[in-house]
Amino acid sequence: MSEGFKRTVLAALLCIITEISYTQGFSQNGWMIETPSRLTGREGKTTVLICKFTHPHPGYPGNITVTWKEVRANVMLYSYTNYPSLNSQNVVFENMIHQNTNERYQVLGNPRENDASIIIKQLSLHDNYQQYICLVNLSHYPNETSQSSIQTITVVPAARNDLVPVSGKKGDSATLPCAFNPPEWLSQSVTVLWMKESPDKESTILNQTRFLRAGSHYIDSVTVNEGQRYELIGNLTQGDASIRMRDLWLNDSSDYFCRVHVRIDNQENVTQDVLRLQVDAPATILELSAVRENGTGTVIVCRVVGEPFANITWVDDKGSPVHRGTTVTREPGRHQTLGKLRNPALRGTYSCVAENKHGRDSRQIDFPSTDSNYSNFIVGMLCLIPLIKFLLLLVTGIILFMKIKD
Repeated sequence: MSEGFKRTVLAALLCIITEISYTQGFSQNGWMIETPSRLTGREGKTTVLICKFTHPHPGYPGNITVTWKEVRANVMLYSYTNYPSLNSQNVVFENMIHQNTNERYQVLGNPRENDASIIIKQLSLHDNYQQYICLVNLSHYPNETSQSSIQTITVVPAARNDLVPVSGKKGDSATLPCAFNPPEWLSQSVTVLWMKESPDKESTILNQTRFLRAGSHYIDSVTVNEGQRYELIGNLTQGDASIRMRDLWLNDSSDYFCRVHVRIDNQENVTQDVLRLQVDAPATILELSAVRENGTGTVIVCRVVGEPFANITWVDDKGSPVHRGTTVTREPGRHQTLGKLRNPALRGTYSCVAENKHGRDSRQIDFPSTDSNYSNFIVGMLCLIPLIKFLLLLVTGIILFMKIKD
């Protein structure tokens, strides 16, 4: 028997096997549920149980109940009903949770958009090789409950460096690693999804599919690349879905979710992982000014941006640190530190010194700088007093003259 014939027979058998595995989740009456046959996640990380469905009732307005079960133990793990709220003038759908075993599960998908996916929090080694099914029911059609095929979870043990974030500096590039089981020679496509902050589709920053062809040929299709800042640099045929993020911003610091879908005919294997990116920047002074605050007098304000947060020190013109009247507040969402020096005791030049482990910045200001406008106003008013007196005398003289003339 020739080698080519053997490969053809093997491919045919595999197609038959995967078709049977995949179509177990199909139901009658126009329903269909799609779930991956195998799911791989990492111990201690968030993992998504994927369940997409279609039904023959478009625009269905009633209750939708989603239930997830563990197959071997036949235990209901999570169940909720998505229902139209009666307390709003507009149609708003809410979720009522019926069962949430050990509070480990959370709604992710929107059933109104045919997505019944959920999140497993803190995947553990006890979840290894667990088998899950998804059931969807429309209350108006109780006899049409649809059940998915089985998806089996493989849990990868946590590594020592799992808790160490990927680090980068503002303006530079960073590589976000993601490994998965390499596609087999019969694989048709590999889809790489990267999401920021949350593993839902609204948070997707990169969605790229590579359609595999004979030999080393392939075709790439990119449907999402937020800001054109991301580049797939990993070798997918070797199980590497790493990406490079360029021109880092401070607000890029976040959790990032990697999800890789490998499709072989009608079968799909999914690998998921989560990592943390920390973007740092040297302390930089954005503003140094003196202002008058009602009831508190003059305040020198020093606004600094940097990550980690900067330490702010005030220094007088003699080089001595100033501690009296100083306050420091931090604004985490803006990565800024605000230092204030209230009512300095002496006039002169004051320095704001900002520093973190990545850099140091300083600026000087003359005090009281903003009082000069006020002083100029007072001097101007004093200069006007003689003129005002002269005008008053002139008006008085004219009035007296008019009375005497009459």
